[in-house]
Amino acid sequence: MVDRFVEGAEAHAMMDRLARKYLGSERFEWLMPGEERIAVIVRPTKVRHIVGVERFRPGGPVPAS
Repeated sequence: MVDRFVEGAEAHAMMDRLARKYLGSERFEWLMPGEERIAVIVRPTKVRHIVGVERFRPGGPVPAS
């Protein structure tokens, strides 16, 4: 279920935060001139646990080396 859409500066800030977390860079560097960023916030309606799948460690997943 879509909870909300985020546009503009807030959407760019979300991309920068993800770039810091997963790419190790301060900003998302692959924006094209004139590109507009839209983030879709999704709220799950059902969560299913699959037996045999390892849970993430506290603090989140560790990037591959």
